[in-house]
Amino acid sequence: MLKVDQLSISINEKNIVEDSSFLVPRGKITSIIGESGSGKSMTVAALLGNLPLGTETTGKALFDGKDLMDSSTEEIMGIRKTDIFTIFQDAANSFNPSVKMERQLYAFSGGRNGDTVKQFRAKMSSILVELGLSVAIFHQYPFELSGGMLQRCMIACALYVKPNLLIADEPTSSLDRVVQKEFIDILKVLNEKQGTTTLLITHDLDIVAEAADEMIVMHAGKVVETGSVAELFARPTHPYTKRLLESRF
Repeated sequence: MLKVDQLSISINEKNIVEDSSFLVPRGKITSIIGESGSGKSMTVAALLGNLPLGTETTGKALFDGKDLMDSSTEEIMGIRKTDIFTIFQDAANSFNPSVKMERQLYAFSGGRNGDTVKQFRAKMSSILVELGLSVAIFHQYPFELSGGMLQRCMIACALYVKPNLLIADEPTSSLDRVVQKEFIDILKVLNEKQGTTTLLITHDLDIVAEAADEMIVMHAGKVVETGSVAELFARPTHPYTKRLLESRF
């Protein structure tokens, strides 16, 4: 699905990510874990073509055989529209507070698929109910919904779009533990129900243990260890991974 090979990212000649390689297998939930500043989110930004001006990159990121690092802005936008869906850290920042939810949900889902508003309403209504949300949110503004409800709205859009790759960048960091658990359970259902390949970015080992199949450990801009969650939790080899696991208890 996604193969990153020797990815390096630098800003003003300062290395942010250095020679990082990893694989995101199709149909699995793969988590990138590491402390703040480890290069997790910059790696995701590189994959999405969202790096700031002046950033230099080398290496490859093959998504279904196409190198994202060698693609034009138009090509990346096309891939993001049809094949990749991203849920960011604070869902509130993904929505315009002055626009009602129906219009924004349509833009994130039905509009991307080319569905009519009528088709969107019918399909999205059933998805919202499935996620425990009322269709009344169509007529509400984002500020009238909780953070957990807004994250579920983003999941609803992912269920609607059925992307080949779902990227969730620290999606639970602004949520309390109960809502985090609800979100992760929905993420797992999305993976199991639709076979969605998921790249989950987090600094929380409990989230990794609960949700992920595969694990990528980043430290100081480098991928230091990869493997299945069960394998790395049981037999970590890198000192940083060992420290991470020890800090969990």
